[in-house]
Amino acid sequence: MPNHILFFPFNPTITYGVKDGETVYLVNQSTNTCLAVTSGSSPDDAVVGMAPYDGSQGQQWIRSGDQWLWGGNSSYCLEPISGTNNVGLGNTSNSSASWVYDESERIVLGSDALDVPWTEPRTQVILYPMHDALNQKWWIESVETKEPEYLISQSTTTCLAVRSGSVPSDAEVGLLNCSGSKEEGWFPFGGSWQWAGNRSYCLGADYSTRDVKLEDSSNSTAIWTWDEAERFRIGSYALDVPWEEPRTKVWLYSPHNGLNQKWWKFSDLKTIPEGAPPAVYPFPGSDETTYKQEIARGIINDMSSKSDPLPYPRDVATFPGTVDASTPRVTKKVTLDLSVLGQDRDFRMRVPWDWQLTDLYLAAGDVCQVILPETLSEAQALQITVRIGAQTDWIQPKSSNVINLHYRRMPIVSEAFDVKPGVNEIRSQYGGNIIFMFSEGEHFTVDVDVTNVVEAPYYRYGQTSNAEWETIKMRDAPQTIMESDKCVVVVATEDARKLTNPDELMSRYEEIMGMVNYAAGFDESEDPPRGKQWLVNDALISVGSAHSGFPLMFWRVYYNMADNNTPYEWVSWHELGHNYQQGPYWSYAYGSESTVNLFSLYIQEQLFDSDSLEEQNSYVTAADKVDNGMTFDEGDVWDRLVFLMEIKHAFPLGWEIFRQLYRTTRALSDDEAKYLTQYHQRQIDHVYKNLSKSVGYDLVLTYERWGLSLSQEAKDEIEQLGLEKAPGDLSHRAAGKPSQVTDVSDAQMYTPCVILQMKV
Repeated sequence: MPNHILFFPFNPTITYGVKDGETVYLVNQSTNTCLAVTSGSSPDDAVVGMAPYDGSQGQQWIRSGDQWLWGGNSSYCLEPISGTNNVGLGNTSNSSASWVYDESERIVLGSDALDVPWTEPRTQVILYPMHDALNQKWWIESVETKEPEYLISQSTTTCLAVRSGSVPSDAEVGLLNCSGSKEEGWFPFGGSWQWAGNRSYCLGADYSTRDVKLEDSSNSTAIWTWDEAERFRIGSYALDVPWEEPRTKVWLYSPHNGLNQKWWKFSDLKTIPEGAPPAVYPFPGSDETTYKQEIARGIINDMSSKSDPLPYPRDVATFPGTVDASTPRVTKKVTLDLSVLGQDRDFRMRVPWDWQLTDLYLAAGDVCQVILPETLSEAQALQITVRIGAQTDWIQPKSSNVINLHYRRMPIVSEAFDVKPGVNEIRSQYGGNIIFMFSEGEHFTVDVDVTNVVEAPYYRYGQTSNAEWETIKMRDAPQTIMESDKCVVVVATEDARKLTNPDELMSRYEEIMGMVNYAAGFDESEDPPRGKQWLVNDALISVGSAHSGFPLMFWRVYYNMADNNTPYEWVSWHELGHNYQQGPYWSYAYGSESTVNLFSLYIQEQLFDSDSLEEQNSYVTAADKVDNGMTFDEGDVWDRLVFLMEIKHAFPLGWEIFRQLYRTTRALSDDEAKYLTQYHQRQIDHVYKNLSKSVGYDLVLTYERWGLSLSQEAKDEIEQLGLEKAPGDLSHRAAGKPSQVTDVSDAQMYTPCVILQMKV
């Protein structure tokens, strides 16, 4: 008996009770096969047994009072064979068999129940005294044509689907952006889930690899169930969506309570907003009912036919903005460049993704066409995703910016769409800038046509003149894209229109990007990661007044990214710095919110010849704390930053010591880097050894002064170099200088580095 069957005492897809006259399949829960007439066609020659589902009338049964009439010929019914424990067909007109489907899901006749013996090949069915084992339990599935079900991950709002291929040998089961396609549909049948693309195949599992796959329905033993925690279960595992980007994979994983193991059924989602009034913004962050209704409306809109109006029009006037119906729609050819993808090595930082911007905007509710050449392969097309809107933060009830506050915009305002060779119709319920996203695979370029869109304001640093900008900025799209060699900035068009000299703004962004790269050790001898950092203004973000990630997000109520001062503010340096941190290799060990501000202080010094630590008297304060016994671990984020900056100030190399640390960490082999991540102490030692080698002095006494423990192995390694020991007290007590920048607030200093930010 297969072990995995024992985990499932129930299945929510069961039909409890059958209407008189209803045609159904009787599916045994221990085999997931159907009661059927497997040969013959009359009481004289019929053999009743178990067979894999094939949809034929020979497997169908009609409930008529207490009889089960055969779907192949309702003149005959299910009947015990006299003198045996077998079952067969009898004449409906004179049969005395009285069957009961009881609360234990057994099909009972007198004191016996319909039973599938455990003896292989498990095609026999008999009558046997009633018991509670699974081989006497039956699912009843209606024959009536049903719409397929869609299984939607609660952590991505994408659908379980066959991403590519069409048969078990080549099918890739994963996640697709919800569109209602047959690739995303599944028919629950007993404990199996048959694929809407071909019901001969169903969802299966490989326990040895924990992969999810497509397999033949006829011989599948996979039995899936839902549990009370909204997990989709098989055996001792749950269907899980790994957190690694691009989040298109699924696999089997031990059950836990994370959102990436929770699933919605589309049939349930459809009922959530029924009869509810439209959401009115802003609404309280504590109003989870309205939040759930808005999420459901979004998914229902995505799944609806594009030939019909949106079932739930969205409040885009609040954000991201509207496009006038009279604004001319255009068709434009766009060359997609996938000639280089990803990175050529592990930079051990958060690298830019492969996004290609356009100067096009899709108005909310409009249907555009993205036309790919028919000659493009399915695999190549699958590398291309169309994103509408750069504001990717998904605002949830647990997002810090709505707890005890308000939703100032819809929880989701950006959508992604998968494409195939040929014509792809795309409708965005929110509207947004059209962005092409690429995943790794084959390298190629391809021309695509995009229809029924409007031109958006777009500025290219070094190419667009101020005179051209005066015309371009008046284009009727509510979001503007500004681009330089190193970054892309997305701002509200009403802010962009106030710019008369965008060259100054973008030159500043380009300048600070160069400084961040330099501080991380990149220069003419080592190029930074390919791609551009995206900095995006939004009406509401998930956490902080700004946060790192891709894209970097800035809450417009605090920071106007189209203001010339913003590139020169601490927040920009701080958030960009987070993307460059070498977190698990050493940055986190010395404090994420401390080490990130090495970037901030470097840029502040370069731009304004000032130092916030001096202005706040942090050097003196921290030194006094250490004199009085404070250890590194007891210090706050400013104190820990002082520890590193004391070393920087004490030696002529200055900032070069951190640049060398970044370069050395990038140069580690994969095994060496993994070795570092396994223990906190190794990360502490890594910095000690590298800084000591860079400055040419053993820093052991400084570490001792700060109570920062080192391993004996690390101390021995540096001692063997014969380096002179630097003084323990390297405190920097220089007088502060007047600052030329806005005061740094605690909110800016503590803006979190979002390692796993909920995006759509």
